[in-house]
Amino acid sequence: MSYNVNGSYNVNNPKPLINREQNYVLERKLVSIHSEDRDITKYPYQNHFAITLPQPLLNVQSLRLVQTTFPISFYVFSNEYQNTKFRFTYNNMSYCVQIQEGSYIACQLATELTNIMNNAVGSVIFTVFYDVVGIRFWFGCTGSIGFTLDFDCKIEYPEAICNTSTIWFQYAKWGLPYYLGYLKKQYVAEAGNIPLINYLPASSSSSGPDDVTYMVTPEKNVINIDGERDIYMEVDKYNSYDEIYPYTESDKSSYSNNDNTGRINSAFVKIPVTLTGQDSRNMMLINFVQYEPPIERISKLCFKLRYHDGRLVDFRGLEFNFTIEFNMLRNEILRSKNVRVPVMLQL
Repeated sequence: MSYNVNGSYNVNNPKPLINREQNYVLERKLVSIHSEDRDITKYPYQNHFAITLPQPLLNVQSLRLVQTTFPISFYVFSNEYQNTKFRFTYNNMSYCVQIQEGSYIACQLATELTNIMNNAVGSVIFTVFYDVVGIRFWFGCTGSIGFTLDFDCKIEYPEAICNTSTIWFQYAKWGLPYYLGYLKKQYVAEAGNIPLINYLPASSSSSGPDDVTYMVTPEKNVINIDGERDIYMEVDKYNSYDEIYPYTESDKSSYSNNDNTGRINSAFVKIPVTLTGQDSRNMMLINFVQYEPPIERISKLCFKLRYHDGRLVDFRGLEFNFTIEFNMLRNEILRSKNVRVPVMLQL
């Protein structure tokens, strides 16, 4: 039996089997997608929509989000997030009050809380003091009757549209009191429980809670009103991120050791949201997704933008855009090419 020089096949065989070598070139395609490209009648909200690509992309070997531009600011408090209401009791009457949706700095939120409580009871007796150093809110009143903060009461949000499921059973971000640094329990105001605020000027009694008669002592937790730091983008059928579910009260009864709380292929990319702006480029994004075997054809993409706990992002009508990179394998005949690069291009 005879073989060729490298011994790869039998030369006496009239139809020798020649090893097939497949050569591909990696073709890169960038697709720019704006939220206003969606069908507004079918997808009225920016947090969930689908688009059809200008042309079908074949033999896709990998996907990557290379750039995003999101609005500068987001609402921290929204009915969609179920974090705008709380209940308190004064003079044997319960009141459910609601702050204005939006974003606050601490002193603005303290004034908002003070006003809505006073408006509810019809007299100016409540005051919410923001401790700048301790980063906490103190609730107090000047009346002769105490009050309770009923933060253990579940609040309904029938006006929510996108986020219809309640988040009350979560341990984090379960309602407005959580953002104020409180726990899910009832707080009873105590007479004479006035904090000692040494950093305030001695002559400035109006700057502190000195004139109140009843005060609720806050928890050691600080306030959390800065908003989310990451947005998760889901792309239907092409997700690769695994996530751990936020621990909830149901886990305590169902799973003694918090097992089985993860989700496989839950998101396509995790997008950082910075305080200075929402322009994220590829150096900030770690989201390269490779497929083996390659995807034969992609013609449509369906997106969902949410936070880690499942709340859909409330964009409030503000549009955004992003760019996705598609890397496709294209058959080619291998050619040896000698390319001379001009000296000027090497500078």
